Amino acid sequence: MKLLIELMTDSIKFYIDKKPILITGHINPDGDALGAAFCFKILLDNLNIEADITFDFQNKLPTNLNHLPYHLITNEIKDKYETVYVFDCGDPSRLGKYESIVKDSKNIIVVDHHIDPKFGTLQFIDSEAASTTQVLYRELIKEGFDITTDMANCLLTGLITDTGRFQYSNTTSEVFNIASALLDLGADISLISENIYGSIEFNALRLQSEILNRISLNQKLNFAFSIIYQKDYKKYNVDPEETDFLIDTVRLVKEANVVLLLKEQQDGTFKGSLRSRNDFNVQELASIFNGGGHKAASGFSSNLSQTEIISTIELSLIHI
Repeated sequence: MKLLIELMTDSIKFYIDKKPILITGHINPDGDALGAAFCFKILLDNLNIEADITFDFQNKLPTNLNHLPYHLITNEIKDKYETVYVFDCGDPSRLGKYESIVKDSKNIIVVDHHIDPKFGTLQFIDSEAASTTQVLYRELIKEGFDITTDMANCLLTGLITDTGRFQYSNTTSEVFNIASALLDLGADISLISENIYGSIEFNALRLQSEILNRISLNQKLNFAFSIIYQKDYKKYNVDPEETDFLIDTVRLVKEANVVLLLKEQQDGTFKGSLRSRNDFNVQELASIFNGGGHKAASGFSSNLSQTEIISTIELSLIHI
């Protein structure tokens, strides 16, 4: 089902004079959330409109996305904002420590590609879009904004990461058309791809062998999974944010339509990353744990044990 853009006004710039302004996205933001948010921050900077930008990073900044303008992140944010632009987040609980600041603001503009956003004064939503950067690109073009090379790099980062390097089923002809347009605007696909996928820390590669040895496959359900424990990070001296690529390793299992990578957190809980092929909707599985995402890639957090999580998913797959 496609949720078309819901507008109380026909312009994403309607609130840019309602200051102060904050730009943010979901907790531990990925390439899409960061790409969209930084693109919009650069746009406002170019328009000489002051805006703060920040996220709830529970881990370190992901080094495989350091081609993005991390230097723009605001170190000290204000206690209250008139207007907040939220990118790639359909549920305020996913804003982390900035949830209350966002909720207390007068104007909340949500730009997203997830189903059924639960908040927002104004929403720019398309649940069939591959990425939030795709939704944002449409609006920028529609409203006649100039897209600089720096903005194009941010937008292309979101497209690349949320389509799995243009391999997921959400990769449409429009995605390729937008990517082509961004390349014409100066986006450096070699830099982006090399940084995200082409260079992995040595110790992270060593950890990959551990994850490969732990992969299990339920052939009847076409379901594969693996797990990273806290002890693994210590053993291999790897930061958690350097292991995001490992879900794609699990996804290589040919017999699996659904794959799961569980990551044990410091408090003993688990974060799960789900990926799919053959048009299977893993967002339905993530929603069981109050998680979210989209059809091809979703995630969740859970207080359940690893055995309980895997059993719950397998039981759900039996009934789907």
